[in-house]
Amino acid sequence: MQDVTTEGSFIWDRIASPAPSSTGSVTDDLGPFATLLTDEDRERKAEASTPGTFNVIVNTQSFQNLADHSANNAEGRRYSLPVLRRTSIATSLASSYGRDSMMEAIALPDDPNTVILPRFEDLSRRSTKELKSPSSSVESIPPTIKLEDSEPPVSLPSPEVTTLKHFRDVVWKQLVPPEHEPDSSIILLDEAAAHFPPLVRAMVAVGSLAIFQHDGKERLDSLQHYSQTLPELQNSLKSEEDLASDGAFLTHFLLLIYEIATADVEHPNIWPRHISTLLKITLLRRRVFGGERFPFIVWWVCDIDLDALLSGPGPGEFVGHMLKNDLIPPPSFQLYPLGADGSSVVYPEERDSLPVALQLSYEVALHAMRLGLMAREFRSDTSFETTDLLQKSMAIKVRQSRLSDIQEGLRQLWTVPSVQELGRMRLSVRAQRLFHQAWTLYRALIIYSYTSMWPGQRMDTLPDYEAEIATAAQQILQASQAIMQTDSNSSRFLVFPLFMAGYASTVGSEKTAVIDMIQQMEQGCIVGQNTRATRRALEAIYERQNERFMHNGHSLDVDWPQVMAERGISVVNFGL
Repeated sequence: MQDVTTEGSFIWDRIASPAPSSTGSVTDDLGPFATLLTDEDRERKAEASTPGTFNVIVNTQSFQNLADHSANNAEGRRYSLPVLRRTSIATSLASSYGRDSMMEAIALPDDPNTVILPRFEDLSRRSTKELKSPSSSVESIPPTIKLEDSEPPVSLPSPEVTTLKHFRDVVWKQLVPPEHEPDSSIILLDEAAAHFPPLVRAMVAVGSLAIFQHDGKERLDSLQHYSQTLPELQNSLKSEEDLASDGAFLTHFLLLIYEIATADVEHPNIWPRHISTLLKITLLRRRVFGGERFPFIVWWVCDIDLDALLSGPGPGEFVGHMLKNDLIPPPSFQLYPLGADGSSVVYPEERDSLPVALQLSYEVALHAMRLGLMAREFRSDTSFETTDLLQKSMAIKVRQSRLSDIQEGLRQLWTVPSVQELGRMRLSVRAQRLFHQAWTLYRALIIYSYTSMWPGQRMDTLPDYEAEIATAAQQILQASQAIMQTDSNSSRFLVFPLFMAGYASTVGSEKTAVIDMIQQMEQGCIVGQNTRATRRALEAIYERQNERFMHNGHSLDVDWPQVMAERGISVVNFGL
């Protein structure tokens, strides 16, 4: 594997800084013969080479993806979840990434011009122009779900056109993960908005909110656009297919973003309703269309719901249902753009790292969902605090046993050889961000699992774990400092790990450094006040910890969700 170094990143080498990203250049547009996907590309490659011929071997497995062979099991295979164990990364890469890494054909070692074709193209259903080889330029992917047939988009006055441009050029880039090509996924909104006017209103509402928050003004203008979106949306939904349409799905997604960005404990908020609606639409789209055209947006909603679950105000309705019913998009469907087979495109320079990074991030996120749902269960158990000491002691042992399964599962992910090798590589931009996010979230979850599952948990935790908690907090701080030096514009994922590190640390300088870094990230928040609310919450927690330390000689009994509730501080999404 190329670009492997013996000196590690900050994750395995404390004094090392993250290696700069490296993006390779592709000199041959068609790439190696064995990686080509279409007969058209193979023929062009053969014509440009000596002897000018090629051989393709097919077998019964080559026809598995044709309609007659795969109609019954395609969906189950596409959305199946890997088993959560140490070998799940390798196992899942073999299953879910077997076809997702561009469906590479198998080249015979003694003849590179002869390949075994893993999948046969059904030319009656798909033109070769719709399928691109890994090294070919990525074009708009043909929709697997029909676009809306509706009236033309709304006509906007000049100020609103400017606001819409601000949303497209600035706001959307903060809402989505870094992309391989600039301005790529915004095309999806443009296409749907051209036939679904309420989506235009929603884009303007979120864009206007960002402008007014940046200028420090009231959000009356954005509220007006938001209010106009709701009746327009209602009038546009005349059938079940309308509700399942791309336009309705994307509009509700932006309305969720708007509500989370304006979330305030002192005022009624309806963001949980949008989560519920998005869950209904997601399930409806699967039933009506037989699949999901935007699995990466489903993954983003999972991420949003997970944040709300971990921070307290969210019940975890979306992730709970998706996890229970094995509907969470596999790692090979979580990044835009998608290839012709519906899975995420992996570019040539990413093939050595992105599949493993995606799988790692996915595994850590699944553990986070399970942990958040478990915390919700524990905190909802009202009998726990009122039971006698013997029963409570037994209940604590049961809880700790359940937690240890998740904790051990998280630790073992980092013993997988491919993951350890990933930490020593020069990674592509997308792989590096996923790797950093997985690492810092993992350390934050370890702290969370020992301190935040129920009130007073840290008092019930053996002192043996204090060293691991302190180490995790220190590592989060060191990693965050290194990441922010090289990737300050895409580091919002650090807010939750920093929050947990600040809460758990007993070192004054570390707690101060956390506040400083979160405050620095506030400057880059284009829309929403949740990062600022996170800092305010942490300052209130510090104050309570100081009070308890002065009174008891320790602050281990401080429960941060309780402090936030008492102070009226709500954090729905860390980093927004």
